[in-house]
Amino acid sequence: MSLHTAPDCCESPGLHLYRRSQNEDDSHRRLKRREKNRVAAQRSRKRQTQRADELHEAYECLEQQNSLLKKEVQLLLEEQRCLADALKLHEPLCPVLNSNVLQGPRPSDGLPP
Repeated sequence: MSLHTAPDCCESPGLHLYRRSQNEDDSHRRLKRREKNRVAAQRSRKRQTQRADELHEAYECLEQQNSLLKKEVQLLLEEQRCLADALKLHEPLCPVLNSNVLQGPRPSDGLPP
């Protein structure tokens, strides 16, 4: 037997109760800390889930907006094609483009003819 450690039977009753009380306090503190950590982890997971849900909603909204904008671009391109075709059909018949006024030389004094 070592000189530094005494067997349990030789300890004073007060020291034994103190150690048991200290172990119970440590155990109680450990349980409280574990519970606190468990609650914090639940809150963290809940916030993470909420953030993921918000991002998913934003993603769906942006996808819908993108789809609408693509449709608008297609409509505008079709309108541009129709207007370009109408202009091509109009050019040979246009009196402004075919008049001698615009095609002829202008007077040098800057006054209109």
